[in-house]
Amino acid sequence: MALSLLVKQKALEAGFDMAGIAPLSVWKDLDFARRWVEQGYGGEMHYLQNPKRDDPRQVLPSAQSVVCVGLIYNAPLPYSTEIVNGSPTSCTLPAGKDQSQLEGDGRDSSPRGWISRYAWGQDYHEILRSKLEELRKAIENVAPGVETRVYVDTGPVVERAFARYSGIGWMGKNTCLINQAKGSWFFLGVVLTSLRLEPDLPAPDRCGSCTRCLDACPTGALVKPYVMDASRCIAYFTIELKGSIPEEHRPAIGLNVFGCDICQDVCPWNRSEKSEAGSQNRAASHQLSAFNAQPAEKGFGRAGVSTTTLPEFQPIEITLSDCSDNSVPSAGNQCSNAKHISAVSGSDPAQSPTRTLSLFNPALEILAQMSEEDFRREFARSPIQRAKYRGWLRNLSVVMGNSGDRRFISKLEELSRHDDPIVREHAGWALRRLRHT
Repeated sequence: MALSLLVKQKALEAGFDMAGIAPLSVWKDLDFARRWVEQGYGGEMHYLQNPKRDDPRQVLPSAQSVVCVGLIYNAPLPYSTEIVNGSPTSCTLPAGKDQSQLEGDGRDSSPRGWISRYAWGQDYHEILRSKLEELRKAIENVAPGVETRVYVDTGPVVERAFARYSGIGWMGKNTCLINQAKGSWFFLGVVLTSLRLEPDLPAPDRCGSCTRCLDACPTGALVKPYVMDASRCIAYFTIELKGSIPEEHRPAIGLNVFGCDICQDVCPWNRSEKSEAGSQNRAASHQLSAFNAQPAEKGFGRAGVSTTTLPEFQPIEITLSDCSDNSVPSAGNQCSNAKHISAVSGSDPAQSPTRTLSLFNPALEILAQMSEEDFRREFARSPIQRAKYRGWLRNLSVVMGNSGDRRFISKLEELSRHDDPIVREHAGWALRRLRHT
């Protein structure tokens, strides 16, 4: 028991916000994960079929315990469901911030997209890996000769299963791990160790009868409580899927350019009314906005959920390069141009808007101007690079089509002549959607 407490204390000293110990015997959850993949819910994420995920001893034969840690990434800014007509509502602005500070480029009229909260800052793999290595060294100093392996969503380990048994959270109906005191906005990491540590007790399920996450999911990806069909999830479509997004789901993607936060945004454990977690859900029409611009319910705040001041997880500022080439964007064209922006904004190219913006609720007309060079440079240490540039243009095409703003027609006409067939096809779909608006 003393050694377990010491290890958890070392985890907190390494900078993690929560820590717990799990046994190896989480076989029920590991079996659930395997059957989930077998049912096809993982879509094209074939790496989830790795048989080593069934037993951590296939990764570290001497493993006897799993140290689980969590790190809050929730920046103190409004949720996607608190965005009305592309801008934060006044009742949700954090102290000391005004509208112009949040908008990044200071303009009110431009349609805006949403980038998932976890991707606003630096790649979490780097941040957690560094802290896990510090924890690993601390464990090895405490118990010389111990064997360890560390993982951050990068190996054949079902981190969420062990984290649930470690007591740092329960698995919510939206399939995210939820901590009673801190909410669900945290990253997971694990240390497999040959140490025999005293395990913690699993956290009790506190979702009650609430179904807000299921009711709010635009694509119906939450097929039933605790079960997500990832092949219908907006985050899967915009991040993991490399090919064509199913046409029937494109309208529901709304303004989500990369990832989706809706099922966490509406969760009472991420808001101030946590005591209502077990009550009947309210009308879903009051909970949605990232995909259909519906207003958030009045009076909702987030005073009770944990946020982070770590600069690595605050929204980064991106800057687009200048270029005189005005040719059609393609995989071989490394330039973007102020004339492209003027085609959307209707402004004089010489008077074009600033091309620096925050990843919080960014203006679509500037995101759409990122050249491949811009994309690689600005997102080199960002989770967004996982989508690749072609996926970025594919996603932006869908979002521009969903914006209802006919000023994007010119940009989409350019993308419909792109040399990548996936980009061309999605741009064509978006054009048809706008022209019939």
